Amino acid sequence: MSCRACAILVVLSSTFLVAWAADEPANSVVHPRLYFTAEELPALHAARETPGHARIWKNLQESADWCLKKTPRTEWIAPVAEDPVYENLYDRFYAMMQDMAITEHLAFAYALSGDARYGDAARDWVLAACRAWKNDADATPDGGKAYAVCRLIKGVAVGYDMVYDRLSEAERDEVRGMLAKTAANYHQHYFNTPSIHGPTFFTHHAVVEFSSFGVVGLALLGEVPEAQQWVDDATRKFTVDLLPRGLAEDGAQTEGATFWASTMHYRLFYMDALRRVTGRDLYKEFERYMNADLALATIATHHNHGWSKPHQSVVLEPPYGQLDYYAPVLAALAREYRKPIYQYLASWDQTLGGIQQTQYITPNRREQLLFALGGYAYVWYDPTVPAESGDEQLSRAFPSVGQAYLRNSWRADDLLAGVARDGSVVVHAGGEPVFVVAGATETGPVTLTEIEDDGETAWVGLNDGDDTILSVELRRPDRVVLEWKKRVAPLSFWRYTVPSQPEPNVLKDSRVEMRVVKGTVASVKPDGFFIENAVGNGKLKLHDPVAKRYPLVEIQPDAEGNITIEIISAANTEADG
Repeated sequence: MSCRACAILVVLSSTFLVAWAADEPANSVVHPRLYFTAEELPALHAARETPGHARIWKNLQESADWCLKKTPRTEWIAPVAEDPVYENLYDRFYAMMQDMAITEHLAFAYALSGDARYGDAARDWVLAACRAWKNDADATPDGGKAYAVCRLIKGVAVGYDMVYDRLSEAERDEVRGMLAKTAANYHQHYFNTPSIHGPTFFTHHAVVEFSSFGVVGLALLGEVPEAQQWVDDATRKFTVDLLPRGLAEDGAQTEGATFWASTMHYRLFYMDALRRVTGRDLYKEFERYMNADLALATIATHHNHGWSKPHQSVVLEPPYGQLDYYAPVLAALAREYRKPIYQYLASWDQTLGGIQQTQYITPNRREQLLFALGGYAYVWYDPTVPAESGDEQLSRAFPSVGQAYLRNSWRADDLLAGVARDGSVVVHAGGEPVFVVAGATETGPVTLTEIEDDGETAWVGLNDGDDTILSVELRRPDRVVLEWKKRVAPLSFWRYTVPSQPEPNVLKDSRVEMRVVKGTVASVKPDGFFIENAVGNGKLKLHDPVAKRYPLVEIQPDAEGNITIEIISAANTEADG
């Protein structure tokens, strides 16, 4: 590494720490201040030429150029009284997410490069968001609105902070006015209500909303008198409810694994800005609650450019919950807690720095769900943390959500099996899911057994109270054995590619060979399985620009109701990811 590159790394590491040690709030009229200061920008600019940051910047820049082709919104999407399939709710939600994502991404691109094209575009998006959504400043807050509106004003606040120098004084007044009016409305009529202010509101929605509200307060400290109260209230909520209880004791998010990542995003957004602006370091105070065990358990392989598929790089997760959603969190936690395994897994995301374009698009207005985590990934990434695995445990269970994961190694593309108490099973091998069953138990309530792992063999099962009705066994180094008991109906599983059938009960491709030891392969349908993206408890069917059918295999149980499938890896990757 060159002396110049070493110097940049030292400056970056020191600037990440010096600003956090401040005892006094930042100058109230100085911007940027949320995620970096003007004094830190030269080092962040120079880092674009160092290997780790250069890769993130390339993705960030490509997405910023894509954003330049988009036109800012000009019309408000008003809420409607009757919304039986939640189409209006999701039109508004995805529209605000889209506006926030583009605004923030362009703002980061400008701040991290100084490129006026990005700065002018970010200014336009900040102002457009203020004007298009200003009516929400007067609308009566409720849980349905707050989840989207709070995200939107957080995006405007971040944009305001980063493109402050490109706004005229009249435009700054306009932005401050919209943010202050909306935040004051929500503070009085939402965040101060007993059900929201009190201890029963502490999971995902609470973190997203209070974090966003708090970031707005931090952006406006010293400029809007009420901002200090907003920051105080958000910090109290974080320390009393959101950090101690927002995740289960085992580190899982009880509302779903994708909510683990999103919960962590919004924790980081607020905690990072709070420390920089006020000096209050919640990272140290609440380290034991910043648990990433779920990510360590579920990440299977690299994440590449292009549309995501379910289970593609993170098992038991939908398309928008893949490694590009997890990696920014891991980069931040690697920096914060100096854990190489986090940096190692984050490095598997080849898209780190880019906007996440999901195939979740509303059916009529075509509002697309976007996530802009790339700028955050750039400033959170610390190249002084090595990217490597160690002796971390390979098998992990999460009783709070009834899930368990058995990992063969810390090599990308290796065998990884996940099972959930609803009977869902995913086996990942050779870089893709080769076996996916969704909710296949036929009995009543079942429990997840404890994992047994002696280093050579790992085992976990589902028990119906009398017997183990499903067992998942990982026999290192090259196979997974799945066994079902008491089955009446056939078992159907899907996968990405159509396997060949060299023998009646053998399925084979370049990644694995599957042997049906008990039971019979009844059929292989090349396009037998279709995943329909739907939200609002399944009521709203979304438009999917890359809708795809997958191969479906049906296994008939034997006369005793047993099915046993042995999945043998064709080759174990020897090189680390």
